[in-house]
Formats: sequence, structure tokens, C-alpha cells
Amino acid sequence: MKKTVWLALGVMMFSTLLASSAFAGGWGPFFSWAREQPSAGFPSFVEEEVLKQIPTNLVDTARQAMQAGDFDLRLDHLTFGVLYDSAPSRDKLFNFRASLGFDFAVNGNIDSNLIPSVGNAAADDLIDAAQNTVEATLSKSSSLGGTLHLTFGFSPIRNELLKWWVGPAIRINGNYFKPGVLGVENSGTISMGGGAETGINLHVTPTVSMCLGGGVHWNAFGLGGHGNIPGIGETGGFVWGNGPFYFIQVAALYHTGEDQTAWQQAAAAPRP
Repeated sequence: MKKTVWLALGVMMFSTLLASSAFAGGWGPFFSWAREQPSAGFPSFVEEEVLKQIPTNLVDTARQAMQAGDFDLRLDHLTFGVLYDSAPSRDKLFNFRASLGFDFAVNGNIDSNLIPSVGNAAADDLIDAAQNTVEATLSKSSSLGGTLHLTFGFSPIRNELLKWWVGPAIRINGNYFKPGVLGVENSGTISMGGGAETGINLHVTPTVSMCLGGGVHWNAFGLGGHGNIPGIGETGGFVWGNGPFYFIQVAALYHTGEDQTAWQQAAAAPRP
């Protein structure tokens, strides 16, 4: 509950700053959907506990199997919050965009895994149980998190009707998964990286632009957890991976400062 209150206060403070004259340009609400598909090694927070449960003569084989294996994960992200654009409608070649919002990670799954068999049914069953715990944590737990997204845009097309921009972007995303799944007491993910992004600002009125955008990032992905997992025991730890992050975004940008009169200035400017 405390995390939610602090995040809400942060969004409110961010939106107040964007509305001030010091941040003239465009600001307003946004919503985005994203799909994250990282590959990660076998989670370290269950590896050692699995090894404790299997016969001594299979420990080295099981360790090698888990350390050599990879999970192909999939997570969807639903995000909403406040977006700022330094020049949503003005005839400016460059613009800066920043957004801060709440993020919900949903529909988490393990699409596939490349974990070799140990050659012992009991050991393989323990490894499968650990994999199922990871998948259940991501798919059945409710999550709450936050995101910070920064973009530097270059606008090759700019007129009184629309503005098309493209450029590099970076994003950091963190999610906490509430406890209650198969003994996992606390777990979370973090994702950070960057890539290319593009979008179009459609100037629907002199004071409002509707924006549709999207992009592809390559992100580092971390998964951590702690709990008392049935059949495995008390455990905790962290593992890193990486993979693509695809997203689309819609926003309503309310013009401030010179952007409030950008249309009129463009219409009044002499044509060559």
C-alpha cells in the first residue's frame, strides 16, 4: 500500500512540473501496451535448493544442466501515466519526450526452455517443479510497478496538421509480484535498455495533439525472488537475461507555451 501511495504522489508531482511554464510544450495522459520476450538462465534463487534434494552423484550433472539451460519468457505490460513532449506541434527539428507511469505485468509465461535432462526422474521432476514455480509466479500473481521512459526525437515532417518524429529511447521498468503462489513470498522483475521509437502527433485542435507511437528496444531483464517453496525449501536470489521489448503507445498532449499558438503562426507564415 505504501509503495502505491508514493508512486501516485510521484506521478502527481511529475504532472505538476510538466504543466508549469518551465516545461512549456505538451503534456497529458498516455497508455501503452508492450510485450517483453527475454531469455534468462535458470533462476539462481532455486538452483542451490534443488541441488540439495537430489542424490550426491547427480549434483554436478544437475548443476551443469541448470546453468546451461535457458528459459524463453513472455510478459505483457499495461502502462498508464503522464507524458511530456518539449515541442508537440511547433516547427522544431528536435524534441524531447519523457513519461512516468504505473506498470502492470500480466500474462507471464515460459514459452520454451532448453534445460537438458539430468537422466534421473526424481531430479528432473525437481527441476520441472522449480520451473513451474517461476511460471506460476509470473502468470498468476498480481503485479504493480512503475516505468520511466525517455526519448530524443528527430522530426523530418512538420506542418500544421501533424508532426512525425523518430529517434532513440531508453526505458526502465520494475514490477513487484504479490506473494501467494506456491510458497513464493516476494518476487520481482526489472527491465532496462533502449532502442528505436517513432510516432505521429496529429493536431486535432490548436491546443491538443493526439499521439500514436511505438518502438522496439533490447532490454536487460532481471528476475528475483524469495520464499519457502514446497519440495525445495527456503530460497532467494536473482538472475539476469536479455531480450526484445515491443510496445505501442497512445497519448493526448495538451499544448502549453508557444505550442498553443503554433498552428496560427504556421498559417500566418509567408509561403515560399
